[in-house]
Amino acid sequence: MKFLAVIWTTLALGWVPVVAQSPGAGTTDSAPAVFAAGAMVHAEGVFSTDLIQGVPALPRVRVATAPAVGAWSLLARTSVVETLRLSGVDLSGVRWTGADAARISRAMRDLGETEVRERITHELQRRFARSGGEIEVRLSRPWRSVSIPDEALEVRLHDLPASGLQSLVSLKVEAVVAGESAGTWFQPIQVRHWCDVPVAASALRRGSPLAEVETVMERRDILAARALLKTLPTPVHDYELAESLAPGQPLTDRSVRLKTVVFRGHRVDARIRAGTLEITTKVEALEDGYPGQSIRVRNPQSKRELRGVVQGEDTVLIPL
Repeated sequence: MKFLAVIWTTLALGWVPVVAQSPGAGTTDSAPAVFAAGAMVHAEGVFSTDLIQGVPALPRVRVATAPAVGAWSLLARTSVVETLRLSGVDLSGVRWTGADAARISRAMRDLGETEVRERITHELQRRFARSGGEIEVRLSRPWRSVSIPDEALEVRLHDLPASGLQSLVSLKVEAVVAGESAGTWFQPIQVRHWCDVPVAASALRRGSPLAEVETVMERRDILAARALLKTLPTPVHDYELAESLAPGQPLTDRSVRLKTVVFRGHRVDARIRAGTLEITTKVEALEDGYPGQSIRVRNPQSKRELRGVVQGEDTVLIPL
């Protein structure tokens, strides 16, 4: 005989009776558990929740190791139930439906061209553009999508040129998933390294003081033209132009030099050093020179020509 409990509750419209059924009244057999015919898992292993459905509050227990990439394994239901029993999960009273064994394989996904290009770009940016600029990568050969495990991916680049990044590079691309290599492929790429560099705003003459020349910053590919200056040397008052430049032409490391401090035809102080002995005399400069440059000088008395290293304004060092 069913037992009915009448519960009264107060609502805005008055007292309304609510009927609740006592526990155990009208119970039916629980639904059977379902054992899956297959599952796609990750490297950490096979878990109870990957294979069993219909068991309320089933804990997530590791019941087997994951197969290697490209392989599969067969896992019997009885083996899973026994592993759970040893872990403290008793399913002896559960009614089962579904398969007697599950085919286990690794979850896979496609590695496409867009992701490969982005991964290569990120790695080249990290390695070769720490001082600034933006790396742009284009694949010289179309990428064929490949299947890899659907897990955390690391792309490693091999065979990078030891001399530094170049406009055309052929790389060996390796996909590493969960510390395990998922494949390697050779891939030629085109690379650009965009940076803001100083360029001539107008025609610039050789010998002009760098502090007086007009430059603007423009975005250029520094791999297409080697030795481009990213910034002007400092202090700019110590430098001058070593070559003439047309408007829009970028400055390179050959475009600037330290200011000329020794001029052709001028008498300069020459420090002649032989071991610990040093003599100072006057010589005639036969060439213009800036600090650190080796120039020809002539002794005005003996007419002998020597080579001296410019030390500073109107000063050269002549080692013997």
